[in-house]
Amino acid sequence: MSRNKFKNIFLDDPLGLLQITAVEEKNARTPSDQRLIDSFEEINSFYEKNGREPKMGSAIDEFMLASRLQGIRNNPGKVKVLLPFDFYNLLKCEQTQSVTVEEILGDDPLDLLNIRDSEESIYTLRYVKKNDRIRPDYISRRNVCKNFSDYEAMFQSIHADLKSGARKLTTFREQDLVVGKFFVLRGVLLYLEASNHEKQEFNYSSGTRIRKDGRTRCIFDNGTESDMLYRSLYKALLKDGFCVSDLETTVKETPSITERDVQNGYIYALSSLSANPQIKLMKDLYKIGYCSGDITERIKNAVNEPTYLMSDVRVELAVRCYNLNVANLENTIHSFFNKVNVEFEVYDKDGNKHYPREWFIAPLSVIQEVIQLIVDDKISQYEYNADLQVLVRKTL
Repeated sequence: MSRNKFKNIFLDDPLGLLQITAVEEKNARTPSDQRLIDSFEEINSFYEKNGREPKMGSAIDEFMLASRLQGIRNNPGKVKVLLPFDFYNLLKCEQTQSVTVEEILGDDPLDLLNIRDSEESIYTLRYVKKNDRIRPDYISRRNVCKNFSDYEAMFQSIHADLKSGARKLTTFREQDLVVGKFFVLRGVLLYLEASNHEKQEFNYSSGTRIRKDGRTRCIFDNGTESDMLYRSLYKALLKDGFCVSDLETTVKETPSITERDVQNGYIYALSSLSANPQIKLMKDLYKIGYCSGDITERIKNAVNEPTYLMSDVRVELAVRCYNLNVANLENTIHSFFNKVNVEFEVYDKDGNKHYPREWFIAPLSVIQEVIQLIVDDKISQYEYNADLQVLVRKTL
């Protein structure tokens, strides 16, 4: 933790015992801390080169880095020292035991900070909750945005664009973190209204690195705002966020059907009318399949067929396919939604067990969009986010 940031915690210091003179940060570190920072810098370098953290069970050099990283994560004291240099959230602080104020102040050889038998002991925390983690990359709590009415219509417009497909969610990259852009962080839409970030130097034995940091103003569509650090916003979006694309104004014309076009069948989505409470509670549960003939004829005996969960079904979507291999189209849809495939165990009337595989959880509008992307040969550019139930466009 930066000493300059730490001293602001303590406002009452009549004897000047906590005053910290201006010292170059690197020179204020102990030799052991500097060695720890240099060793962690090797892990950062590995991440920058490979785009991932080192893994166990790999080549010996990578194995040693992975082992070192795990040892650091298990040591709150080391995590505390390295937090200012954790540019890629490799320390996973949320999984590490909280570093308490008592631990931070533990190095007090002259016993200057231990005021016995006094209500004024600094361990009686008046300004910091005892269980709060003290972090140099502090992210401020969200506050109510008093002028949220100025932004409400703008957020409504962005939501409408996302719903209509005029805007897309895209994977986040650092170069996308620009003032005036919209992002989704942990499922909440945010607008980066302002940032006073500047380039800062971080010195290592391996050289000097330039990082951007400073306060931002983020407005969230739930009526709150935050002045989180630019670097903290970057790391949070990298871990659990997306960009919102610019407005896409190109309108695709629907091709007309001619006598030369050959109808090959239908792709359909069915909802279950089962009385089973567990199935009824599953929102956006659809069976996605295909048939070459009439769909209603295909499902008329659904109540007796395990593939339909031994219950009636309702046709929610029917897409007529021309000049396509419909079986291949179905397989591609199933593969794309593989992570949200629901596996049921169903017994037929003779007591035989079956495992129908064609049921998926995804909004109907997303299923329709996926079908069109497959037909347009663009599906490889997208992935499905099951938590947000939206398609996310990949960025190169």
